[in-house]
Amino acid sequence: MRQLTKKNSRDEYPDDIFKDSRMSFGDHIEELRTRMFRAIKYLLVFLTIGFALDGIGYLLHKPNIGVGKPMLRVISDPVETQVRDFYNRRNEKVAEEKLTNLDTSPSEEIDAIQAKLKKGGDNLTDLTPEERLKLLGAPVPMPVIVSTEAFVPAFGQPKPDAPKEIGLKLQVYPGYITYLSDKGQGLLGTKQYLSTMSVQEGFIVYFKVSILCGIILGSPFILYQFWAFVGAGLYPHEKRYIHVFLGPSIVFFVGGVLLCQFLVLPSAVKALLVFNEWLGFDPDIRLKEWLGLAIILPLVFGVSFQTPLVMVFLNRIGVFTAQDYLSKWRYACMILAIFAATVTPTPDIITPLYLFLPMFGLYMGGIAFCYYFPATTAEDVEAEAAEEVAV
Repeated sequence: MRQLTKKNSRDEYPDDIFKDSRMSFGDHIEELRTRMFRAIKYLLVFLTIGFALDGIGYLLHKPNIGVGKPMLRVISDPVETQVRDFYNRRNEKVAEEKLTNLDTSPSEEIDAIQAKLKKGGDNLTDLTPEERLKLLGAPVPMPVIVSTEAFVPAFGQPKPDAPKEIGLKLQVYPGYITYLSDKGQGLLGTKQYLSTMSVQEGFIVYFKVSILCGIILGSPFILYQFWAFVGAGLYPHEKRYIHVFLGPSIVFFVGGVLLCQFLVLPSAVKALLVFNEWLGFDPDIRLKEWLGLAIILPLVFGVSFQTPLVMVFLNRIGVFTAQDYLSKWRYACMILAIFAATVTPTPDIITPLYLFLPMFGLYMGGIAFCYYFPATTAEDVEAEAAEEVAV
């Protein structure tokens, strides 16, 4: 009679699998120091490469060449574009309300309003909203200098002794000047909507972003040093778990970061600016504060997107089954909602909602994966062994 029996994972290994790699505590510390110094060297190498590429891009006037500077533009782009759109919407709305049907009042009435304004010390609060609107429709003289060449199509060539420029006074509406100036700033992109509160803040922010980029670019080499130190103390079956879960973990992490960067952050900023628009406040966003949010939030999304992998791992080691996950989905929903509200660094409800919805979808996806690819239980092993009993 032949019977199939399943052994414990460690039973398959020799009694002392680490006898050739055993080290003293001091040797471990020395090995750790060596690996850390090598990881720092790789970081410095990629950090220097990033600085060099940023300088080359600046000299060649190619803003897309570089590492830290283009990444800083990617990080600031969600808030820059949304705040720009915020001011453009308000500019168009105010122009439509106050400039479309602008009426010109008689000069005597305008003079009386101007005298009232002067008498009050040029304080606009002394005027009523109707009087301020009438002043908006009152043209004011603006000196301009026009080249005589501009009159050639209408009046022909000027005389030889005619001046090359002519000084004129145009009657312009101040409201239109302001409207066109704000519109031009938005179209040209000359105004930056992230502000620095000190002269060194821009340098500090750029250096932080460059270090982050150096860590990301050097991560294969840095992580190898970490793995060379930790992997030596793992059993082969433990290494196999890491090899299996590493690829999907990277995919889910990068997916969470990209979702946050290109969908969640712009949508969250737009939703929050709606409240400023509703309350009539101007947003004044500091670069340093935005950098903290723009770096932490994508990392939170990347880590949170590991939810299905954690579920599959717990299923594989026999802690939970697909039926357990499905029967406790209400509790999971509450836990995920509390987690999303806790880890997101903003006090609003919009950002946690953006995190909770995909996490709950991934939770349901984890249930489906555990259901269609269940873990092997003790009963399954016994049943398989019974089928292979030979007489």
